[in-house]
Amino acid sequence: MLSGDYKTINKKGRICIDTLTSPIEKFFFSEVFIAGSHKTENLGVERIIANIVSNPNVRAIIICGKESFGHYAGQALLSIWKNGVDNEGKIIGAKGPIPYIENIDAQVIERFREQVLYVEDMIGVENPKAVQARIHEILKRKMPHLNKPALNVEGIAKKKSTKITQTSAEKLIVAEGIEIDPLSFKIKCRL
Repeated sequence: MLSGDYKTINKKGRICIDTLTSPIEKFFFSEVFIAGSHKTENLGVERIIANIVSNPNVRAIIICGKESFGHYAGQALLSIWKNGVDNEGKIIGAKGPIPYIENIDAQVIERFREQVLYVEDMIGVENPKAVQARIHEILKRKMPHLNKPALNVEGIAKKKSTKITQTSAEKLIVAEGIEIDPLSFKIKCRL
């Protein structure tokens, strides 16, 4: 398992709790494999995928808590599960500014999508009792065992950043819809 803001609770648990930016301590339920948070639509999603495929018992995720401002990390996790990634590694349908998966292979993403049968969208819900009620609903559903071994995904780390140098007064476009004015150092987003 990769490091992060999470706690492993029950290795035989079938459900993961993703609290987004909310504190995880209120969501330590004995029925779940892991409770953790994530704040980004790229590295955070990669870590969740890597940790889930490390335990083939996991068949469901509950995404709850407060969404990360501007990153839409929970929405990105829902999108990758529903839609996967395109040939460039972009999460199809993700709304965040940098929803690119760069550090895990497409086969791992497909394994995640096959393994997880249910992703429950409770984004914005911070009430532990409501989340626990959903856990009990999920546990009543048919969740057959995945007859595949655990996958060990290692070495997720942010790739070295590229240094961008600009010597003219022209605006620098850093991504589609995002530009930097070098005279005022203002970033403009047209998303």
